[in-house]
Amino acid sequence: MFMDDHFMLQNKASLELYQRVKDLPIYDFHCHLDPKEIYEDQPFDNIVDLWLGGDHYKWRLMRANGVTEDKITGQASNEAKFKAWAETVGQAIGNPLFHFTHLELSQVFGIQDHLNGKNWQDIYHKLNDYIEEQSLSPRKLIDQAKVDFIGTTDSPLDDLKWHQKLKDDPTFHVQVDPTFRPDQAFVSHPEFPDFLNKLEVATHSITSFADFSQALEARIKYFAQAGARASDLSLGQIVYEDPSQADLDALLDKARRQEDLTDLEVDQWQTGLLLELCRLYKKYGLVTQIHFGALRNNSSKFFDRVGPDAGFDSMGTQSKLAENLNAFLNELEARNDLPKMVWYNLNPAYNTVLANTLANFQANDQGIKSQLQFGAAWWFADSKTGILDQLEVLGNQGLLSNFVGMLTDSRSFLSYPRHDYFRRILSSYIGTWIDQEEIPADFDWAGAIVQDIAYKNAKNFFEKGED
Repeated sequence: MFMDDHFMLQNKASLELYQRVKDLPIYDFHCHLDPKEIYEDQPFDNIVDLWLGGDHYKWRLMRANGVTEDKITGQASNEAKFKAWAETVGQAIGNPLFHFTHLELSQVFGIQDHLNGKNWQDIYHKLNDYIEEQSLSPRKLIDQAKVDFIGTTDSPLDDLKWHQKLKDDPTFHVQVDPTFRPDQAFVSHPEFPDFLNKLEVATHSITSFADFSQALEARIKYFAQAGARASDLSLGQIVYEDPSQADLDALLDKARRQEDLTDLEVDQWQTGLLLELCRLYKKYGLVTQIHFGALRNNSSKFFDRVGPDAGFDSMGTQSKLAENLNAFLNELEARNDLPKMVWYNLNPAYNTVLANTLANFQANDQGIKSQLQFGAAWWFADSKTGILDQLEVLGNQGLLSNFVGMLTDSRSFLSYPRHDYFRRILSSYIGTWIDQEEIPADFDWAGAIVQDIAYKNAKNFFEKGED
């Protein structure tokens, strides 16, 4: 039967392991949920706003199915948009969104039917009736998914008032902490000059790289005092240069005046700033998360029409990843500035290179297990094959048992079933080893490993003072 307890589980051993993780809480250490929405907890009005609004994963697939933009990001009715998605997902076998969609229908709404172009209207009304009857809201979805921690993604300039309001709310018991995300602090970002001006207003005058660093430190300290456990960053490529302080001062001045920068200058700034950020993250006990490899907003026509982050992004390529990453991590280690890190690679072609490189820098005097984590399959790799490839490479190159596991990395409150998707794939992967007699059929031992990967490792890794 589709979408029952046996879904994606290959054998009895897989099912046995899954039973040990299926009801564990979710430690959502990286997502893009809005703390204001969580605090205000307004009931949702319509399944389209909840399910399709802002979801460029779905938008991308709908375009591939010939759906016109008015039914994606345009002004078409909710019914028309839902019908277009139902017709698309009904043809989406092989795509992870087929599984994500039906896990959400089953686990959130109790609907077992296969959504398609024939039954869309009936399911559309059932979903909206459920939303109205249950007064479905952000907190109800969080509670239903058994989430016990949420790490949001926040601008360095955020006042974090909604996080404080959540902490002060005695009716809500899920910990929601901010994550420091300084993408705009890099000179390649189009909003760098505006960010620089606002950072000065929030801190002090900035005329040198040292001033810039001190201003960022003030914000990092503010985040840490507000409960932040992590930082995050998205980079197109991993680079390594060796800029002097004079180089960085000159680059700051040039970027402030919005003069064109060479590729070398952009790389110098990225290297110098990232080294400094990692120093500060270690000082304030923040886990450093780095997503790399996205080539964004590739359709100029639709960028002009619908804006950024609308489903026109790709995996990127780069040369000398091993050389650059080894040099960067070696410099951090030499400075004694290497923090806990999670590296998320978008292009699976580099999985082995990344995992192999991280293994060079795991030695530490604090007894931290897998201080440098090869993060979960991300974005375009967030599929059955992508997840299995990441697990296999990590197992070959490092210690799979220490892996911090799945993250939501979503703006949708309906995305928590992705953790169940990951847990099923993980259980099947290790259960198949048992079934094929590659590891012992010791379910207490193997079950403990699966539980660690599904929940406990992340909780220990991200909680300050833990290892």
